[in-house]
Amino acid sequence: MGERQDRNVTILDVARMAGVSPSTITHTLNGKRPVGADTRDRVMKAIAALNYVPQANARSLRAGKSRIIGCLAMDITETFVNQIVRGAERGLSGSGLSLLFVSKVEFGNDYEAAYAFLKSHSIDGLLLCHHLPLGPSLYPAVARNQVPTASVNMEIPGIISVIPDNFQGGLQAAEHLYAAGMRHPAMICGPENRLSVQDRLRGFRSHVKDLGLELEERNVLFGEYDFGNGYESSKKLMDACKEIDGIFCANDYIAAGTIARLTEMGVAVPDHVRVLGFDNRDFSAFKPIPISTFEQPLQEMGLLAISLLRNLIDTGERQGNVSKYVLQSRLIPRASTMKLTP
Repeated sequence: MGERQDRNVTILDVARMAGVSPSTITHTLNGKRPVGADTRDRVMKAIAALNYVPQANARSLRAGKSRIIGCLAMDITETFVNQIVRGAERGLSGSGLSLLFVSKVEFGNDYEAAYAFLKSHSIDGLLLCHHLPLGPSLYPAVARNQVPTASVNMEIPGIISVIPDNFQGGLQAAEHLYAAGMRHPAMICGPENRLSVQDRLRGFRSHVKDLGLELEERNVLFGEYDFGNGYESSKKLMDACKEIDGIFCANDYIAAGTIARLTEMGVAVPDHVRVLGFDNRDFSAFKPIPISTFEQPLQEMGLLAISLLRNLIDTGERQGNVSKYVLQSRLIPRASTMKLTP
């Protein structure tokens, strides 16, 4: 109706109109639990129709602060994102600030719609946590955003960015594989346009050269960050160069596909070919051949990003010459690169 209510609207009124429980209204507003898109839509329509404003929100709005930080992710259920968010929550403990979660999946994989939804709310800050890059059209929009913003795992020009040191990861990968016996290196990368792929490849190529080895161009293949890429690319590599004895894979899914295909081909891992992954996915320690990998400092990245974001919110300062914060990943040796004694 657009008219103000002549009585105080309660959370029960909103729950009745939306056909949900009061706790669902709370979860929708504070983002502490996942809420389906249809349910969220009904709740938000009921809130708008009744002009409902929670007491805590009303006090914050009168003070010019909502005490809410928007958290935009590709997929809230992704383990990668969960770890970043867990670190962010640690950084919010006792602050009186809450996270409002929104995911690309929730908006039919439309990142711009998810971003616009958060911007339409009275958020004090925006945390971008992602394992995939933003669409190119969103970079200028995010940079122009008047809300204090921090990005985790993806560098965005003009925005505080907290990222892992992928160049150093590539360098350590070369060092580890060399120590394990690699003398004919190869790398199965993710998509060629990803900065993380480019940085890991640069680090790997640089240190391979320092070690007196050669990484031939034919032994560097690009593809998706998935099992299929490792499965198909490993056969191409071995068919073209049977001397390959060490493969650095851009993530653990690629490494798992590589190990599966090499095993089918009768190529022993790690006796004949050492395979190294990245990301320390849950399955990597439990495959038939546990995968050597790198664990990224995801919680630490989330904690640092939220701390920097809180400072922006508290001081009211805008980003000028924004620094890039780079954290180191940790190598976890397992059976795919070396024989480990029981």
